Order: sequence, then C-alpha cells, then structure tokens
Amino acid sequence: MRFLAHWLRRGPDLPAPLRERLAAWRALPAPPADAPLAQTRVVVADTETSGLDARADRLLSVGAVCIDGLRIDLASGFETVLRQTQVSTRANIVIHGIGEAAQRDGEDPAAALMRFLEFCGHAPLVAYHAPFDEAFVRRALATHLGAALRAPWLDLAVLLPALFEAPPRQPLDFWLERFDIPVPVRHSALGDALATAQLALVALARARAQRVASIAALARLAAGARWLSG
Repeated sequence: MRFLAHWLRRGPDLPAPLRERLAAWRALPAPPADAPLAQTRVVVADTETSGLDARADRLLSVGAVCIDGLRIDLASGFETVLRQTQVSTRANIVIHGIGEAAQRDGEDPAAALMRFLEFCGHAPLVAYHAPFDEAFVRRALATHLGAALRAPWLDLAVLLPALFEAPPRQPLDFWLERFDIPVPVRHSALGDALATAQLALVALARARAQRVASIAALARLAAGARWLSG
C-alpha cells in the first residue's frame, strides 16, 4: 500500500533539462500583489480545447500576450499547439481550425507547457471566462509536468460588468462590440488572447479611475461581484 501511494504521488518522468527548467521557474519570485497596476506585468491567456468538459476533453492550444506598464507588448506573444495522440472531432475542428495534421504534428506537450510557464513567470493571468481556461491549463500542467500555477487568474467576464455596471454573463462579443475592438481571427488562441488583452486594458484603465489600484484589489472586486451575481 505504501508503494502504491508513493506511485500515485509521482509526477511525470521528465528528462533532466526539463526538470532543471521547471525548478528554475519554481524559484522565480512572485510579484507583489499590492504593486500598482502600472507597475504590474499581466499575462492574458486563451485556450482552444477538444470540448467543454475539463475533466474529459483536452487542451489543444494556448495563446498569450503580456501587458506591461499598462501597454500590450506586441513584440512578445506566445502560441503553441500541443501534439495530440487522438485528434478532436470534425465538428470541433470547424470551431478552432486546428486540423488533424496540426494536432498530430504539434509540439511535445511537456515542452510546450514549459515554454508557457517560462513566458508567464508568476505573473497574474487574465482571461475571459477564466475558470474554463484555468481548468484546462491546470489539468494539462499536472498531467505533463507535474506542475501548478500559483498566480491568480482574473476573470474579465466578472470584472467588466462590475467596473461598468453592466448586466453579468455577457459573451465576449458583447464587450468587443461595445468597445469597438476588431478581431481579425476568432477562435484562434493567440488572436482571442490579443482581443482579450485589449479588453483588459479597458478594464485596467477603468479600475484605476475607480481607485482599484492593484491586482489584489481587482481580485477582491471580482470575488465580490461573483458573489453578488451568483
């Protein structure tokens, strides 16, 4: 029984270079949660998946851009397609456009997710319907790296209605149209991350105007808004 418990606790068997990179990432300092928003690096992420069930479906692609100094850093974006042993359904492929060949020829999942962790550091993450993206990323990280993100996820789907006194549970397109944000390619992880980053800039500007001055304060606002709308 002790052997079985030990075996169940084991993570994936990673090659030494990947273990070293993972250890280096874990040793990175976490940014202070109470730092002013203008001095905080934020990673805006989006995912494409094989379905909507984070317990059974798989992470196919991750896209991310960073906001630093209240500006989107267009010079550094992140995107990867994770190699799949089983491709998603044709109906699913129609949604995200990641074809069978792209899924089979994608990047090794452990290597892809390690690059994602290195891109993020321990910066707070932002997404639209963040619990969905967080669940898929968390499961993939645990499966392929035995790792977990410690940084908070902020959900723009909750924050935007709270900041602009709008009805909750609006789709992403509602806010993109409201602020006239073009999206040349929808349902691409990087394209949606870039559009979401533009919405995040709108939210951060509004937050600062309302004296919500830090990531910690934004997280408290989101928690309160989620409780009221729930």
